Amino acid sequence: MNLGDFFSPAELAAWSDQRLTCHLIYFTAAGIKLLFLAVVAFSSVREAIARWAVATADWLYYRRTLTFAGKYIPPFRIIIRALEKLGSGGKSADLDKTQWLTDILYPVYLILFWAFLILPLNFFSDYLYEHELGLSTSTLARWWSDWVISLSMTLSFAALLGLGLFGLARRLRRTWWLWLWGAVIGTLLLWSMLTPYRARIYNQFTELPEGPLKASIQQVMEKAGFALERVEVVDTSRRSRRANAFIMGEGPTKRVVLSDNLIKDFHPREIQFAIAHEAGHQKEEHPFRTWLTTSLAALLFLLICRLILWSAPRRFNLSPHADPRTLPMILLAAQILFMLNNPLSAYLDRQEETKADQQALQLTEDPTAYCSLIVRLTRLNQQDPDPPAWARWYFRHHPTAKERLEMGFDWAKKKGTGINKYEIPLRAPDDPTEGS
Repeated sequence: MNLGDFFSPAELAAWSDQRLTCHLIYFTAAGIKLLFLAVVAFSSVREAIARWAVATADWLYYRRTLTFAGKYIPPFRIIIRALEKLGSGGKSADLDKTQWLTDILYPVYLILFWAFLILPLNFFSDYLYEHELGLSTSTLARWWSDWVISLSMTLSFAALLGLGLFGLARRLRRTWWLWLWGAVIGTLLLWSMLTPYRARIYNQFTELPEGPLKASIQQVMEKAGFALERVEVVDTSRRSRRANAFIMGEGPTKRVVLSDNLIKDFHPREIQFAIAHEAGHQKEEHPFRTWLTTSLAALLFLLICRLILWSAPRRFNLSPHADPRTLPMILLAAQILFMLNNPLSAYLDRQEETKADQQALQLTEDPTAYCSLIVRLTRLNQQDPDPPAWARWYFRHHPTAKERLEMGFDWAKKKGTGINKYEIPLRAPDDPTEGS
């Protein structure tokens, strides 16, 4: 199969250059993050952040809001006393009562420091470069709004991580990591169930009207063995020209979601295949695999935390009582393991995507729609359809467009159905040799 049948030489050259730029941005960001965490972990910056956290904790506890809440609001009084005991390991007379606040504030300051350090690169890659490629439709005000919302959510998780990690480790010296792992497992399930409601922080969702498109989506879902009554449309076009479809939520909150760009720019048969692909993930129980591997990754992360909390105080003259100043070391170790694990994660994801494609071909028996969908998505997202082997090995969590097109043509050949090339866009829209 020749990619030149579907993409012009100018397109292929441009997308290859863009791939190199994206890889450069990734490695730059990763290098900055490793350097940042190493500097904070093994320099006086670690102590400076600790001083800021302690000073802020004292100011909040002894002078302002928390003193009033602890005295005059009964529910807050109970919460604050419980947090005091959690932060001090039940020995509030021996340790500072504001320790629990320090546990919260240290990771918050660390994340804030990092967020503003990496902000120029994020702004370039997510806003300026995306606009230059013509992929983004977001206004400057909306980009900043999304950035503030995302940072606020990250800081909230950082605060919970600090309190749960260091507070529990101080309170339950031997078993804290098991209790925290159990909490993480439950939170992952709840987080997945609440996805349809969390997504509304950024986007608007509307019910897909009754009609042939909705009927075809319900038909393919029923053929896959799933009865989903709710099909929604998300306003992706407010931020991007990209198109996608997905299934989100768990149990009673599960629903099919289509981006408005997909509905506007793609043929109904292509949309049906995209949904069949997502149904294929469900049939292969890939969401369960994701939950399981995430849970195991959380366990590994907590074991790393346990090792560093035990060993770091002896080597760096830190408090033996779950010192928050060990957090940069923990995050540095986690980042290194994440980067080393990325090729394996990418390989497993590619296997899942291939199986989902195969399931979708069985469900729809429409290889022409499959190939047409891949060509349109590749052009819309401006992705290199045949990157070099090293890029596939490290970065690609989906099969390449070339691999997927070959799969579609091979499937059609085995089934004896053939593919109508004239139903696939053969050239870029501005190319005079474009097919019908």
